[in-house]
Amino acid sequence: MNQYARLIIVLAILLGISGTFLLYLAWPSLTGQTIVLALRPVDPFDPFRGQYITLNYEINAIPSVDGAKESDAVYISLKEDENKIWRYESASLEKPQRGIFIKGTIKSIYGGTTRVEYGIEQFFFERHAEFPQRDLTVEVKVSSSGQARISQLLHEGNPINITYRKPSLTS
Repeated sequence: MNQYARLIIVLAILLGISGTFLLYLAWPSLTGQTIVLALRPVDPFDPFRGQYITLNYEINAIPSVDGAKESDAVYISLKEDENKIWRYESASLEKPQRGIFIKGTIKSIYGGTTRVEYGIEQFFFERHAEFPQRDLTVEVKVSSSGQARISQLLHEGNPINITYRKPSLTS
């Protein structure tokens, strides 16, 4: 009987850890505010890695942040423009107390520019997908802690229409 109790406790702990991890990853999608971010054109396909787009946001390159160094967490305050696109307003190493912001990690600092990644730089899709590759924006859910998750890609403000071509015999 004692062995069964230990097994149940161990399984409960493992399920608790797994559940906490899943909730942590899903939290921005469940509770976050929806914003739209602008992209910069990037050659989107890499034949060696598979089917995905590398997304390069306007907010990936920001002005230098005082006291910042590589691998620091940085909080980017965002402001909505007249086209309903959220753009860079300011950056800080301290979490803002209010407003919409996204948390990133400083990847490099060169001159007066800081390169920041947010964990939303890739969008995966099924093989043989075809869709517009210009005038794209991204709808993102941002939690109150600054975590972000991609909701959908937008083309000229509307959800993209992905079509799938039939694979050829050589694919």
